[in-house]
Amino acid sequence: MGCDSQLDEESIPQKPVPFVFNPSVNLVAIDPGRFVRVTDMRQNITISKKFWIGTHEITQGEFQSLMGNNPSFFKGEKLPVEKVSFDQAVQFCKALTTNDIKEGRISKNMIYRLPTEAEWEFSCLSGANSPFSFGEVSQAGDFAWSAENSGDKTQFVGKKQANAWGLYDMHGNVWEWVLDWFAPHPKDSQLIDPLGPASGEHRVFKGGGWYQEAKFSRANSRFMMAPDMGINFVGFRVVLSESKNL
Repeated sequence: MGCDSQLDEESIPQKPVPFVFNPSVNLVAIDPGRFVRVTDMRQNITISKKFWIGTHEITQGEFQSLMGNNPSFFKGEKLPVEKVSFDQAVQFCKALTTNDIKEGRISKNMIYRLPTEAEWEFSCLSGANSPFSFGEVSQAGDFAWSAENSGDKTQFVGKKQANAWGLYDMHGNVWEWVLDWFAPHPKDSQLIDPLGPASGEHRVFKGGGWYQEAKFSRANSRFMMAPDMGINFVGFRVVLSESKNL
């Protein structure tokens, strides 16, 4: 048979990539459990489903390599991406899901997404019964980049001490988008996998940042912004979960 009869490469059936759990971002597995949220009352919150959460905030290098752009004000491959809107963070999660499924890194029933506010608080506290994962605000300098020590800018991820579950920068560096729409917390004393309201005008971000004092980086601290806006002290980290879990 002559060369002209050779099959076009695109017509040759491709073997599926074998699945090996190997996410392209560093994650920590978080098992179901409970924590107490203290605001003007004490709420016992149960997280009933396992998930994985990023060990650090998504960096500019990670964002740029996947999305082809970098919205950040402070430039640096190992700095957290910031000036990123909630909508852009969601698009990153969708692109990362598509990429990792295609490469056989995660199973087809899994997705990357932003954490819920409750998942974020649970991960941040890492078993602590205090406003901070590390105890008192006087210890914040060992764990958080804040107005007191940041030099008025973001810092490389993962340079402070991790919390008890191996997560870095849960307090400080940049605030982090979560899934919930902003609204007052419900007054129930017991909550299971709370998701917040079904709609709203602003999305929640958590954790404090380089621009604010360390006292604002408590696990229960929250602020909000329109989902299409970004500012240079807000970034995000991802969660990986089974898609049926949300």
